[in-house]
Amino acid sequence: MRDFFVILGGMGTLATTNFLNDLNKAYRPDSDQEYLNYIVLNHATIPDRTSFILKKSKENPLEYLKEDIESVDKLNPDFYVITCNTAHFFYDDLQKLTKKPIINMIELVEKKLKELGKDKTIGLFATEGSIKSGLFNEVIEKSKQKVLKSSNELQEMVNTCIYKDVKENGTVNFERYHKTLEKMMEEGADYIIIGCTEASFINSEDEKRDKYPLIDSEKELVKESLRLGLKLQKNIEI
Repeated sequence: MRDFFVILGGMGTLATTNFLNDLNKAYRPDSDQEYLNYIVLNHATIPDRTSFILKKSKENPLEYLKEDIESVDKLNPDFYVITCNTAHFFYDDLQKLTKKPIINMIELVEKKLKELGKDKTIGLFATEGSIKSGLFNEVIEKSKQKVLKSSNELQEMVNTCIYKDVKENGTVNFERYHKTLEKMMEEGADYIIIGCTEASFINSEDEKRDKYPLIDSEKELVKESLRLGLKLQKNIEI
């Protein structure tokens, strides 16, 4: 296959499927042949990224992600997509493995933050791994915004939405999700980064999502994947 990109997925599987669904909703051509070419690696057995970052596990997800890139890079894709925010903790190491660009989801969020002006307070709906690693803190501060330090109670609500509802049960609890967003705003958030692709899965299903001031990292990744895919594969500028 020529003119294609690679999706490094499986972190988790529902999040990867949601990315594909969102991508196909965002671009609906008139024929089968006009859709984008891509390979999906749904590597579901990659160890938990947050557990490794928080030193609760010694299994390093980087080794699995390296294996994925090394196995498909010889096929010469146009670019790579990683459908997991927390996995961007390993971004620099992964980019060194290939001459092909890996879209950086965190940098896409930074671009959106810079459009907000200055001195906004930004809440993080993300895993503890993403938060403790500082993945988003740096881009928030570079954008002249402030990071909301969530209470322990609020982070537990976020964790439950991500891990219990989506990862463990494959379900969406909109009541819990909305209460979590509202509590984050009560604690001072002007905008909320949806910084976990499981939360993006909930957001995609949420008919009330426009009520909330959200910056969804996965939705930004969909836009950029579509932009690059159309430009590289079909010479279409959007």
